Amino acid sequence: MERISVQDHRAVYERLCKDYLNLKLLAQNACHGPERLERCKQSVRQDIHSCRKLSRITQFEQLVALMEQRNLVSLLKPDLIERFVLALDTKEVGGALTSYRNVLRSHYEPVRRFYLEDLRHRDRRTLLEKEVERIKLQESTEPPAVTPRPPTATTNAKRDAYLRQREGIYSLLQLEIGKSWKVFGRFLNVPAGELDEIEERNRQDLKTRIYETLEWAEMQYDDAALDQYVGVLLKALESSRRKDLKRKIETMLQR
Repeated sequence: MERISVQDHRAVYERLCKDYLNLKLLAQNACHGPERLERCKQSVRQDIHSCRKLSRITQFEQLVALMEQRNLVSLLKPDLIERFVLALDTKEVGGALTSYRNVLRSHYEPVRRFYLEDLRHRDRRTLLEKEVERIKLQESTEPPAVTPRPPTATTNAKRDAYLRQREGIYSLLQLEIGKSWKVFGRFLNVPAGELDEIEERNRQDLKTRIYETLEWAEMQYDDAALDQYVGVLLKALESSRRKDLKRKIETMLQR
């Protein structure tokens, strides 16, 4: 069997970078009008788990960006684009997706290696880095499913207090958590693979590592369950032996 050179694998990878962008553009062009956008949003609603974030989306590219942020779709994980093919009834995108999958399947391991390399050397500004900012390489790890409970006056008050103080809480934790951020992240139920990727992306920026850890953990809860996230956050601080920060946040939430 003829061996494929590194240069050939690199060429395939760069081709996939362009093809991935083309897939998104084809789907975007097919999603013209608010009715079609709503069909696309409905097709991935159960995967995104956030009515609040979906309600803010007014353009197709915003929907794709949110899915990439949550690692629902990426250069290595194009499958959910098929939801858009069905929602938009577009043969053009369907054909492009089939071709893309075939190439990716044939060259998955070398493409994956180049993908990771580009994450480690973000200053290269490759085609991939320009289009995809987040990737979860441990594909076996999935966000925990959250079943929201019916909102009550008490839980709504806790949720509303959190939303009012959210930026202040993030700022406080960015300043105070320090080098123990990974321990804190594990108590927030952030998978080890996700923590490693956050570290890889932000090797020189501790505050951003903490911010992205908090953001990932919060995104696993929809609007109706944010009060549950507040409880997890406070418990994580206590388990991390940072009861001082727990008390500060509890005080903030009472304002």
